[in-house]
Amino acid sequence: MKKAVVALAAMGAVVRIEFGADVADEVIERARRAWSGAAIVPAPEALDSDLRIEVDQIPDIERFLERLSTDVTLEALAHGRGNLMMLHAAGVALDDGRVIAFVGPSGRGKTTLSRVLASVHGYVSDETIAFDRDLRVLPYRKPLSVVRKGAPKDQVAPADAGMRDLPDTELTLAAIVLLDRDPSVVEPEIEHLHFIDAVPLLVEQTSYLAELDGTVAALAELCERAGGVRRLRYSEAADVPAVIQSLLAAEPAPEPWERTRVAVKDAEGQSSWADAVDYGDTLVVLSDRTLRVLTGIAPTVLRAARESDDLGSIVNAVIEHHGTPPSGDPEEMVVTAIQELVEAGLIRRP
Repeated sequence: MKKAVVALAAMGAVVRIEFGADVADEVIERARRAWSGAAIVPAPEALDSDLRIEVDQIPDIERFLERLSTDVTLEALAHGRGNLMMLHAAGVALDDGRVIAFVGPSGRGKTTLSRVLASVHGYVSDETIAFDRDLRVLPYRKPLSVVRKGAPKDQVAPADAGMRDLPDTELTLAAIVLLDRDPSVVEPEIEHLHFIDAVPLLVEQTSYLAELDGTVAALAELCERAGGVRRLRYSEAADVPAVIQSLLAAEPAPEPWERTRVAVKDAEGQSSWADAVDYGDTLVVLSDRTLRVLTGIAPTVLRAARESDDLGSIVNAVIEHHGTPPSGDPEEMVVTAIQELVEAGLIRRP
C-alpha cells in the first residue's frame, strides 16, 4: 500500500518516489521540501512514468535523503542514455537562457560554485548538465548536496539556499568550462583548450558516452557548437561571478577535423567499429570504453594499414607523410607503432 507519491522532473525524465504506508509523514515532507526545486510533476503526468523508487523503511532520515539524491540521479542518467549528452557538471542559466556548464569530478567545488552563482543566475544543477544534439539543456534542479563533517551530505532545497529560479525561456548550452580549483591563484584565469587536450577530462566526466551514437565524435561536434572548451583556474567561488561574461567570449577558430571510424578487434578477435576524431596528425579514438589519443606516426600507420598489410608499404607511407627521420631506423619505428596499435586492438598484425 502506497502512502504518498512525489514525482520529480530530472533531465527530461519523470521519476516517481513511492512511499510505503509505514513511512513517517516527516520523511515525506522532508523529501518533498528538499526536491521542491525540481518542478514536482502533477499526479496525472507522473502515472505514465516507468522510473520509480520505492521507499519503505527509513532507519536514518539523513542517510535516506542523501541516498535518494543518488538514486534519482542514477534513474535519470539511465533514462537519458543513448539520447542525451550528460556531463558531470554544475550549471547556471543567464536571463536569456544561455547555460554555462562547469565540469569537474566530485570535490572540485561544483556545489559551492552553484550556490554562489545561482544567487544571481538561474540554478540548473549542481550534479549533471544534460543536453540534446540541438544543445537544448534539460534542467536537473536537485537539492544541493552540502558536505558536513562526520555526517551524510545535507540535502538543501535551492530556494532554502537562496538560489534563483530558471528564466522563462528555453535553455541552451553556451559554454563548457573545465574546473581547476587552485588556492594559489590570485585572480581567475580562463584558457581556451584544444579538444585534444580537453577530451581526456571530458570523457571521464561524461555519463554513458559509449551509448551515444558517434561517441567521441559527437562530443567533439557538440563542444564545437557550444563554443569550444574553456578551463577555469580559480581559488574561491566568490571570485567567479566577475568572469561570467568572459567565459562566454568567442574562442579562437577551431582546427578542422573529420569524423571517422576505426576497425577494432576485442580480446576474442571479434571485429567492430570505433568512432574517432581525425585532426590529421592526431587521431582521437574511443574503443571498448577506452580513450586513445594517437599522435606522431601512429595515425599514418593506422591509415596505411587499412590499405595494405605489407610492412614496406606502411613504412613508405610514413616516410612520404613525415619525411625520413633524422636518426633511427624508420622500419623499426613503424614496427614499434604497429605493435602498440595491435595491443590496442586497432589493427591486425601485418
